[in-house]
Amino acid sequence: MENPNFPTDIMLDILSRLPVKSLCRFRCVSKSWRSLVTDPDFVKIHLNKAFENVEIFHQRRRLMFSDGSHRSLYSLDLDEFLNHNDAVHNYLDEKENDNDINTNDDDDEAVATELDYIYSEIPNNWVFMVLHCNGLLLCQLYNWELYLVNPATRKSKKLPDIPSSSIAYYYFDLFGLGFDHSTDDYKVVDLRYLKGGIMFIVYTLKTGSWREIQRQYPYKSDLMLHGILVSGGLHWLVNRVRGSSSVIISFDLAEEHVQEIPLPCDLVDAKGYIVGVFRQMLCITRCDGQTHNEFWIMKEYGVRESWTKVRISMPYSLLLHSGFKRKNHDLLVFKDRLFMYNFNGERFRKLSVSGFPIVTEVGIYLESLVSPNSCRGEC
Repeated sequence: MENPNFPTDIMLDILSRLPVKSLCRFRCVSKSWRSLVTDPDFVKIHLNKAFENVEIFHQRRRLMFSDGSHRSLYSLDLDEFLNHNDAVHNYLDEKENDNDINTNDDDDEAVATELDYIYSEIPNNWVFMVLHCNGLLLCQLYNWELYLVNPATRKSKKLPDIPSSSIAYYYFDLFGLGFDHSTDDYKVVDLRYLKGGIMFIVYTLKTGSWREIQRQYPYKSDLMLHGILVSGGLHWLVNRVRGSSSVIISFDLAEEHVQEIPLPCDLVDAKGYIVGVFRQMLCITRCDGQTHNEFWIMKEYGVRESWTKVRISMPYSLLLHSGFKRKNHDLLVFKDRLFMYNFNGERFRKLSVSGFPIVTEVGIYLESLVSPNSCRGEC
């Protein structure tokens, strides 16, 4: 890779801006190119470039969803679609009129690509849980097997079976996926719901093994929902064993301990709520079968007084935040349909994906070189 006429730092900067598929093709050029593309330092530089440069971030992010049958996963370059669909592009650029609520019924059909690699690797199975972090997907099958998958490099790894806990009987497992910046390591966290409390078992990518946290916490949960990653922690909405009052708990990925995140002052019982993330902030929305027109966001993480209600002009019975934001619009999932929603002008536009009347497991992932087999790159 050394070239006296082309400094290495300039070469690295240029390569760090390229798409994953291009870099994977370069591995065939020479051993030195392959060594560079898979080097952990370059993998990190390439990933961080997306967070440093908005344009590169938009080029690499993908909308991911399931078709409802859980037999297939799909990927959509929504930024590319919005850039080249004149109707939607013009709508996003329109100046807001506070007195005008746009209820445009025109469907804007995007075309998605099936992530066939995942199902060729794990055939004859339904994927019913998908979590994502920095280009890695955590997939749980109906036979309870767990896989880490990088769709961009088409690499995957079956995780070892979770060891039996010190307490033999438990009700169910809930999972979370995140990146521990203190150790530069990816972690899969298993929240195990026991009789009388919960415990945690952690898988780290560097060690390739599970480790039980030797403590039981006095919480219980009736919601079979997986961990929400915000501010370096995985979050669940639970009830205290004593008194049954509701609280959000955070499992800190670096310290591997649990802390409580207080709910809004006037919300003692959070039954019928779910926890999520909205623009990098913790949020809670209603899901009690009734229709609602507001949800809560925590503007300053961990500060109870910072909980703020956000009004939404479209009444919802189930509202999920996809994590996709473009200009002043957020991509929201109203039950099983997609809408671009402007919270400033309360304007919205339906977004349809060709061939998919409903969508589930909606989320955003970044195409990256991160390998599911180690912290090195692989393609």
